[in-house]
Amino acid sequence: MLHTVRRLSGVVFAAALAACSHVPVSTMWALRNFDASSVDPAALRAAVRLPETFEPQRVGVTLKIGWWRDGEEKEKHEMSFALQETTAPEDVAPLAGETKAGTRIYAYRVDPADYAAIRARQKEFLEEKARNPGKTHGSFGVGADACRRGDFPEGPLLTTTYLRTQTSGAYLTVLKNVDMREAATKEKPLNELVPPCM
Repeated sequence: MLHTVRRLSGVVFAAALAACSHVPVSTMWALRNFDASSVDPAALRAAVRLPETFEPQRVGVTLKIGWWRDGEEKEKHEMSFALQETTAPEDVAPLAGETKAGTRIYAYRVDPADYAAIRARQKEFLEEKARNPGKTHGSFGVGADACRRGDFPEGPLLTTTYLRTQTSGAYLTVLKNVDMREAATKEKPLNELVPPCM
């Protein structure tokens, strides 16, 4: 699953596995002036709510940041960073109201060893944007690859992702209740989308 927030003329949300109907209007409004190039990687937190039989794969939750010019999205400059799980009270407590029966929530932060590389990529984007104003676009996304313990439970397999961009801010719901059964495709069936945990 890749959930992406992009800063263009406004804010556009895209997801590899879900339509924009899964993005709450409140999140769109809260991030209307969001600029990925100015986010402090030390403050960034992400979280994912999964069915309790699912769990994130090892090194399976990632942050991807990149930029591209108009008409050159296939040549996007992009880097991926593995996020670290956090159980710090200040990172987990704000998610208490999001818990639901039959689910678990996992919270993540950027590895401090990656701060410099992320800031360098943000600087690169800003320099390119200054050279080509209005024609250069940036993005960052949080991806979460899950595996399962045992058989798939009956019914919808709902996942929700969250993002916090400020240390003292609240988590925003990026994509809400994406059903993994609906996300499966002929090319990538459910058994491959959420494989057994090793």
